[in-house]
Amino acid sequence: MSATNAPQKRKQPSPEPSSSKKPRTQENNNTLIGPHEATLEELAPAHNVLALSVLSSTQIRKRVSSATSHLLQKASGSRIVLLHARPADVCKMITVAEQCKRVLGEQGQAWHQYNELYDLPPESAKKKQKKTTSERVEVDEEAEEESDSDKGAFEAMESRFEKAVLPPPRVRTYKSLRIFLSHEAIPELKSRENVTVQTSEDTS
Repeated sequence: MSATNAPQKRKQPSPEPSSSKKPRTQENNNTLIGPHEATLEELAPAHNVLALSVLSSTQIRKRVSSATSHLLQKASGSRIVLLHARPADVCKMITVAEQCKRVLGEQGQAWHQYNELYDLPPESAKKKQKKTTSERVEVDEEAEEESDSDKGAFEAMESRFEKAVLPPPRVRTYKSLRIFLSHEAIPELKSRENVTVQTSEDTS
């Protein structure tokens, strides 16, 4: 058979890029916004709210641009920016807020800042505890190797009695900070418990 008549191999279509990352990203976003959904629903009927997360990979300049563009839009109704971050990124979020206030001041706009602590979801708290727990387990294992088997058995029995008699330990809650920015006062935020308020009207 001539080379021209030889059957040609069909070119296999290249596999489509995996979309496995997309659900993880969406799930991550859902986890981040989850603690704020109730507050957003409360504010939405009367205010135009933009929620922005601040992560370790977030570019400060872009976040400041997005926040100030939202607040400076000429439209009816009040506008609010919600900045939220995990504990490790709170300092970065504060930097974003400070730069936003500077831009608003340069534009001759008043600003109001509401700071509120909120409870982290259990998943985030578990991640925060993971390293501490693993270190404690290593210490316990070393102590167990140094002790004899009789002593270990006694401690195990003592631990069972403690669990049966003593009340369960308190569940520790972990908190982080969220910041609301607006160019006008928001009574719904000011009246919330444990909210601190800063405003350009108080500065000289």
